[in-house]
Amino acid sequence: MRWLFFLGTLIALVPTAAAAPILSVTAPAPVIALAADGSRVAYAAGFSAGDCNRVRLWNLDPVGVTRLGRGTSCVRTSTGTAITSLALAGRRALWLHVTGGNIREWSLWTATGHLPVARRLRMSRADADDPAPIVLGSGDSTRLGGILPYAVGRTVTALRVNGSRRFTWTAPARVVALAASEGVLAVAVEGGRVIVLDDNGLILRTEEFARTAEVVRLTPNALLVQSGRSLELRENGGARFYSLIAGVRLADANDDHAILVGGGKVRRLELGSRSGAVIASGALATLAGAQVAVASGRRVRFYPLP
Repeated sequence: MRWLFFLGTLIALVPTAAAAPILSVTAPAPVIALAADGSRVAYAAGFSAGDCNRVRLWNLDPVGVTRLGRGTSCVRTSTGTAITSLALAGRRALWLHVTGGNIREWSLWTATGHLPVARRLRMSRADADDPAPIVLGSGDSTRLGGILPYAVGRTVTALRVNGSRRFTWTAPARVVALAASEGVLAVAVEGGRVIVLDDNGLILRTEEFARTAEVVRLTPNALLVQSGRSLELRENGGARFYSLIAGVRLADANDDHAILVGGGKVRRLELGSRSGAVIASGALATLAGAQVAVASGRRVRFYPLP
């Protein structure tokens, strides 16, 4: 069955205080990366006075913010210095940093709220015009220990929440995207293939898509893949298709909704009914169960998904 969904017709919705409490925290600089898991939100702020590209862990139960360590400098370079992606599982954050000029240096770091000193896991260099040599995927914690995935070339590594290695696995082609959910890991590779692995790195299934994935997200019951303006959902052997407006990107998903960002707006797409709405202003968004975290400028908000 082919379903089309045009996001240009969405109606703006604003969550109200009467509907649900909205928790918020203010970063020292604009937020450039965001992740959430359970009752924790991790966010990275850009350049501020005397600091830059630092990850903070916001714990909502009990409430508190922990500033994690930073092992990189604040020197501004010709092609940019930034945290490009961030993942969270339990108390552990994993983030990818880039800096440099014609040759860019990519480094992967980790820390926790209890052990906030940043530890570098990998480093790699690439031409400024080349894709990132390290790919970081979304993390997820479970009673089995959780998964924090990253890949270098064809080699996929899955970490546990305690930082130990759960497994490594070699993909059939260069890895372009990763996503974990409920102890399962989706690995998208060049050419349009997505392989789903269990928590021991064994193949559960393989899905073939028409084009190489740009974004992949995994829910307990479905696999979502975005390529350009096409969003495809695979579930129970069937496929559904949604056509997105230019500049909109899949940020996260659960069994009922996809969260999309673009043009300074956060949009909710109900996967079953194909209805949708703008739910917030912001550049970044992610889900933690039925809760959504949204970053707009220096402000991060966390509240039940409207």
